[in-house]
Amino acid sequence: MQEWPELQALGLLVALNSNAQSIGQAAAEVGLAQPNASRSLRNLERDLKVPLLKRSPRGSELTFEGRAVAGWAAEVIEAYSNLNAGARAIQDARAGTVRIRASLTVAEYLLPAHLVTLHAQRPDIEVGLTVENSAAVIAAVLERRCDFGLVESLTLPEGLRAEVIGRDRLLIAAAPHFAGAWTEPIAAAELAEVPLLVRELGSGTREVIDAALVEVGGPRIAGEYGSNSALKIAASTAVAPIVLSELALRDEIRAGRLVALPVGPEVRLGRVLHALWSPERRLTPGARTLLEHIVSAGS
Repeated sequence: MQEWPELQALGLLVALNSNAQSIGQAAAEVGLAQPNASRSLRNLERDLKVPLLKRSPRGSELTFEGRAVAGWAAEVIEAYSNLNAGARAIQDARAGTVRIRASLTVAEYLLPAHLVTLHAQRPDIEVGLTVENSAAVIAAVLERRCDFGLVESLTLPEGLRAEVIGRDRLLIAAAPHFAGAWTEPIAAAELAEVPLLVRELGSGTREVIDAALVEVGGPRIAGEYGSNSALKIAASTAVAPIVLSELALRDEIRAGRLVALPVGPEVRLGRVLHALWSPERRLTPGARTLLEHIVSAGS
């Protein structure tokens, strides 16, 4: 019976044919100790009955035949990777694993309750969650790197399917002693002159405040933060007011640590939250169940 070459030995050969400058470097790439790597390559030469390496005091390099074998070995490794990826996809579908991406506010303040109630009904569905800003979530959905995404963005790209999962609004909030001087609703033009602490570009929260003040030149930025928690800590020091979701500020306002500041009716800070997915990616039964659960809870 034909003996199959050892996969790690083929990986060593591919590494030597691409970027590895020595057997030691190739061994590190595939996770082998150098003595084991040298032994694997000798065994491969013996099994294939082909001279793969020229050995000299300066080191080892592939022969002409070795480079040819390395090219075929690369195809074997790619096929093996495809086999593993396909098997994992089948396992995920059978086990009900759902891979989703969610923007920060949705992941922190809406999704946990949905996952708890879903688990009570369908403990067989496992959810893999990645948290990032709305722009990164949309990119992952467009590139079909997840089953679906949950975002806070005002604008949605064409070509994706979307369902409303809830509604939210932003608040301008500050420490109580800062807020004492701000008792009347502030107009958009005046708000644009107030230095604000905001989320980073690409977040749905930042998009809303930028759009709300676009006609008066946009917000004046006192600082950008990549997390809701960092914003709330900064606001508590009275450096400047923050712009953040009502959901994220609920506990701080209830406890009196921060105070919501009144704004004029022309400052539009409401937004709709969406689930997005690619029509080119067929939702698994588990993904469809989770999506329907989230949509029904937000309606």
